[in-house]
Amino acid sequence: MIDKVFCNVPWKEVHINADGTYHTCGAQPNKIYGTPAAAKHNVHNMTIQQWINSEHQQSARDNKLAGTTEPLCAMCYHEDAMGSSSKRVKENHKDGIDPVNFYKTFDQSKYQQVAPRINSFHISLGNECNLACRMCTPMASSKIAVQEIKAGTFRGSARMNWTEDQQAWDHVTDYICGSKDLEFVHLIGGEPLLNPRFEQLIDRLLLAGKNNIYLGFTTNGTVFNQSLMQKLNAFRHVDVGVSIECTGELNDLIRQGASTQTVLDNIDLYLKHRKQGHVYVTVRAVPSALSVHTLDDLYRWCVSREVDVMTNMLVRPAYQQIQHLPQDIKKRLIEQYSKWEHSSPAPADSNPRDPTWFKQHIDNEIKAIIKALELPGDPVLTQELYEKLSSWQWLNQPQITNYFTTSIKA
Repeated sequence: MIDKVFCNVPWKEVHINADGTYHTCGAQPNKIYGTPAAAKHNVHNMTIQQWINSEHQQSARDNKLAGTTEPLCAMCYHEDAMGSSSKRVKENHKDGIDPVNFYKTFDQSKYQQVAPRINSFHISLGNECNLACRMCTPMASSKIAVQEIKAGTFRGSARMNWTEDQQAWDHVTDYICGSKDLEFVHLIGGEPLLNPRFEQLIDRLLLAGKNNIYLGFTTNGTVFNQSLMQKLNAFRHVDVGVSIECTGELNDLIRQGASTQTVLDNIDLYLKHRKQGHVYVTVRAVPSALSVHTLDDLYRWCVSREVDVMTNMLVRPAYQQIQHLPQDIKKRLIEQYSKWEHSSPAPADSNPRDPTWFKQHIDNEIKAIIKALELPGDPVLTQELYEKLSSWQWLNQPQITNYFTTSIKA
């Protein structure tokens, strides 16, 4: 069972949420916002070293070694079941632990005796965002926070930004830039490129001589800063993750406030101005019941650009999971995705983060989508999906209605 659960993240990574709370892993939902734990486990009241040595993190490490499942890890478990490459698998791979030869490679890693050695930081710089995506939350979008506050469905702050606390900011950046073990920094938002702290941290890393690291960030693709590219080109490896769900009107409706063409054009700009072999562009999609209808067109576009894809199969909100589409629509989509032309598989032990295997990675995502389409749906969640589509007035738009027309009563 440990092969389905073990993850090295509690030994390797520090995650900080938009509100400043620490988190075991960035792939987990933030369940402590507004709770007593949030008052304790945050950058305002606890140092990074105290968090690493905390009872919470020690318990997380013990549970991984015991093969104990963690409900907060549902997204990785779901992706593993679908055959998609989860964060758990990707992070384990950094230490040579691969799912095919798990027990042999795990035993060689000697994690039973390994003490925490933090070399990775996954940091949200705040929830400021210019989009309100249908699957997102107030924790990652100030626009959604404002909408939900007005609707009475969210009682938190519209803006969450721990970086405005100068003392906390100095502590975190000093710790990162002073770390002798530093190998990975990944920045998210909100939309991180709207936050001035983003470029400040880039400058601090360069000033500290930390350019020999893997730097990643996830952007919604609505912003392109050419001068920033000159700084990014100075790093050994940069992964620009661009969030886009599919093509055409569907993407614009899912990612409210975005222009699909603008995002695609900005991806081309990243490809044009990047330094080959140093800066890579990765499309980060969240396959869902909303996007799956034209997602394969986006994948074809990625193949034409030789752009890698790294997805997180949607888990929350549950009604947007692919499997809850009506059966006749799923049958049509299975036929659609079954026409995909696959390449020869990558070696079983290949690095899931290696962008040279972009076509094989996309092939695997196609297989994972078909597998999700083959799962039985929940009629209650199917009904909720169509109630949402109706409330969003999607079913009043002929070009969109065609994707969701069903002979089955929702």
